[in-house]
Amino acid sequence: MEIKLNNRDPEFRVLPVHDFGVLLYRTHIQRKQDMLELHRLDTAFQTRWIKSIVVEKNFQPILSRQSDSIQYLLFIHGQYKESHFRLLNINLQSGQHKLDTIFNIIPFLPGQMEITKMGVLIGGYLGNSVPIVVFYEFSSRKTKILPGLFNEPGELLQIQVYPDQTFNILISTQPRPRQRVIWVKHYSEPGKLVYNNRLYTEPDVSLLSGRALKTQGNELVIAGTYGMRSSEYSSGLFISRISPSGSQETRYYPYYLLQNFFKYLKPRQEQRMRARIERRITEGKRTRLQYRLLVHELVPWAGQFILLGEAYYPVYKRDNRYNYGLAVSAYVPYIFDGYRYTHAIVIGFDRAGNLQWDNSIEINDIKTFSLEQFVKMDYRHNRIALLYLFDSRIRSKLIQNNNVVEGKTLRQLNLSFQPDEPEIDDEIKRLEYWYPGTFLAYGIQRPYSPAVSRSRERFFFINKVALR
Repeated sequence: MEIKLNNRDPEFRVLPVHDFGVLLYRTHIQRKQDMLELHRLDTAFQTRWIKSIVVEKNFQPILSRQSDSIQYLLFIHGQYKESHFRLLNINLQSGQHKLDTIFNIIPFLPGQMEITKMGVLIGGYLGNSVPIVVFYEFSSRKTKILPGLFNEPGELLQIQVYPDQTFNILISTQPRPRQRVIWVKHYSEPGKLVYNNRLYTEPDVSLLSGRALKTQGNELVIAGTYGMRSSEYSSGLFISRISPSGSQETRYYPYYLLQNFFKYLKPRQEQRMRARIERRITEGKRTRLQYRLLVHELVPWAGQFILLGEAYYPVYKRDNRYNYGLAVSAYVPYIFDGYRYTHAIVIGFDRAGNLQWDNSIEINDIKTFSLEQFVKMDYRHNRIALLYLFDSRIRSKLIQNNNVVEGKTLRQLNLSFQPDEPEIDDEIKRLEYWYPGTFLAYGIQRPYSPAVSRSRERFFFINKVALR
């Protein structure tokens, strides 16, 4: 599906709504009123309904979540002149909607939202550093701050809601100088704190990031990255198990133990890296690799736990504003120029937390100014497909444990413009989960125009990508 846009048209944002299809929305000003335009398409991209809703001036949607047939959009004031939020509830079947106001006792900037049957959880930061999570109850329309959170700087890692309507909150803090730890807070649905556990770790180890899931036996599993004390870089992966009684067991796996972690490097580079690591191990020296790794998903699959993460590094360039046509010197400052992704890793652990296998897919073309998940995975069968979107092409790799079933391949999306035509590709296109075996690929297409003075056309497109 393609929609032609002129230079002044706002772009659509896309929400996959599973069996209900796709929800497109955008905000714009019409007759001096702020409007929210909504389009619901079915799974064949046929329009089911279109609505325009008047929204309060300067309020913008920033977070969204679906629960059954209801889609929720959270609005905040774009200029932060009002601390209260607006929650829009949209019935995906009929298009009917209602708007609630979430009154905040303490102003904060939200960054995460999850839905339970009784209410909505909204997490964010006070003053950009102190984590906070509030619970807004649908029936009473009251908001309360969840107990058990610290009044100190930290990082809100995850809010995870389970089918039994209990939920976990993971928070990373630094109670000791140069060491970070992770707290696991488990709540019943109304927001009652059931238990508050800290993951125990070695004195010289910091736990940097993590994702949690709950097993059928009510055991909590947390997996993420760890690093050496006082370091912001990760050296490997950890997996912790917390029994219902509160006992813990944690295992650590440095990156150099993974068979395919360095496959993103060229063969000679990988060989030199392996040789250097083996030499240090033989000499009895500590091997400390330093990587920045985003942990995105921890899911159960085929009697295992599957962890997916992406490695990246920041890029800097010289600020040409200070060059003035002179020779580049050490006095010309560097400025931040985005994040470059290198590869994604997928790890398989057994139920006891033992490392079973690992694999990876190289990412040699993505640079972005916001850290987000690009690589997605499909694990319906006895193999896992890893895929991501760049430059209107799907990059994919098919793996089975440590083995590669199908190497990295490129497949062109269905677009109006042929692949051999020049394309202005200054927009990052996105690939999102839809329903099992199916993904949504979407973005803005800017065809090449030889007439510089003529405005270039823009096309908003959506492709349905199915794996077989």
